[in-house]
Amino acid sequence: MNASEADTALGVAAATLLGERRLIIATNRGPVTFAAAADGSLRPRRGSGGLVTALGQVGRHVPVTWVAAAMNEGDRRAAVDPKLLRQAAGDDDAIRLRFASVERAVYEQAYNVIANPFLWFLQHQMWNLPERPVIDAGTMRAWERGYLVVNEAFASAVLAQARGDRRPRIMLHDYHLYTAAESIRRARPRALLSHFTHIPWPPSSIWQNIAPTIRLGIANGLLANDVVGFQTERYAHNFLRMIESFVPDATVDYDARIVRRKRRTTRVRHYPISIDVEATRRVAGSRAARRRADQLLGGTRERVIVRVDRLEPSKNILRGFLAYEALLQRHARMRGRITFLAFLVPSRTGLSEYGDYGRKVQNSVDRINARFGLAGWRPIQLFYENDYAQALAGLSIADVVLVNPLVDGMNLVAKEAVIVSDRDAVLVLSETAGAFDQMADGALPVAPADVVGTADALAAALAMPVEERRRRLAALRRGVEDEDVTWWLRRQLEDLAEISD
Repeated sequence: MNASEADTALGVAAATLLGERRLIIATNRGPVTFAAAADGSLRPRRGSGGLVTALGQVGRHVPVTWVAAAMNEGDRRAAVDPKLLRQAAGDDDAIRLRFASVERAVYEQAYNVIANPFLWFLQHQMWNLPERPVIDAGTMRAWERGYLVVNEAFASAVLAQARGDRRPRIMLHDYHLYTAAESIRRARPRALLSHFTHIPWPPSSIWQNIAPTIRLGIANGLLANDVVGFQTERYAHNFLRMIESFVPDATVDYDARIVRRKRRTTRVRHYPISIDVEATRRVAGSRAARRRADQLLGGTRERVIVRVDRLEPSKNILRGFLAYEALLQRHARMRGRITFLAFLVPSRTGLSEYGDYGRKVQNSVDRINARFGLAGWRPIQLFYENDYAQALAGLSIADVVLVNPLVDGMNLVAKEAVIVSDRDAVLVLSETAGAFDQMADGALPVAPADVVGTADALAAALAMPVEERRRRLAALRRGVEDEDVTWWLRRQLEDLAEISD
């Protein structure tokens, strides 16, 4: 299906589901956030993060009202200024921006105690369980007076946008909003509700470590939806197992992938998220990106390995550098002839775990450069900034792209890489990345903790014959083109439309 046909199919799905309605989307981070300028006026800034990047294209295809959290004082001021919100959306009615507002202290409890780091670390299986987490009275207060309150505020904001509609179409997103659906369901029993979790969903044994009040609150909240979506079939299965383990009055049908509880049926599906292929190509082909690609190539040697990641522990950056170090140690002929470009984006800099990890990454880079560096050659070049065009420029010149997370909901870098590559890049990909389910046939697989195996995969990628490189890349590229962000959204709309009557 070409882009025009895909847009047409999405339009049909949207018309079937929505009719004259707007799609209501709720996310923690919105497409725009506001900051106060020196003169006190509010200035809009484009929101960041993979979720915003993916959903930012939705308004091109369906009319959307987007409800986001008021994350700072600027957002709280903007929330009561309809004119400013309209201007921030470009005076385009395709996307209407609204905020769910709570007091700053309440939001801090929800976001910085429960959502990050508690749920994020839990679902990425990053806790050192003999020591953490410690679910104490403070954690429970943050759950009850922070997380649940914010979810109630989101429910109220969503319902305000659905006023007068007995069966609104509502899509909730990610781990910040697990309990919002319950309140919406009570007020609009016939609403069509879906929730999509962008991060991994771990096995039941992980959920068993946390307070029953929290895990049951999450389970009950998600079961208030008509459709619960995940990135991969494995994560959907893990959710079904969680419900079977902890919700005794629920009946789980693994074959049909549904949960029946009382008089409600919840469908459990997987929708692998993707990228806007044409938009990604436009950025990669821009004058700024092409100029940066030329500059990057001028500072490298014959072969280029590239990684693009947020600087955070789940991305497994340290082991990636250890694998590169092992490659240089075992293959002396590669020294001085290969460059590793690492584009690392600052992430959650207020969390001590992230700061500690960042320092370890920098120390690792310094050590490897000191050990193997030669006059005029640094083995690793580190770029620590949020520059999307530069990151795509780096991916476009890569001979090898390393994506080796410990675990990921999806990992859109893997998909961006195969779309923008100009040098028949080989993708080295963790088996634990959500993207691996779709890209296994064309990628070189690695286990995230296997430094020796990752070094071997890098060596194999660098030595791969040109024809095999082209064949693998072509197959991966077709897959991303066929199953792009439009396909991701259309499948969800079609599933909701099936139960809309």
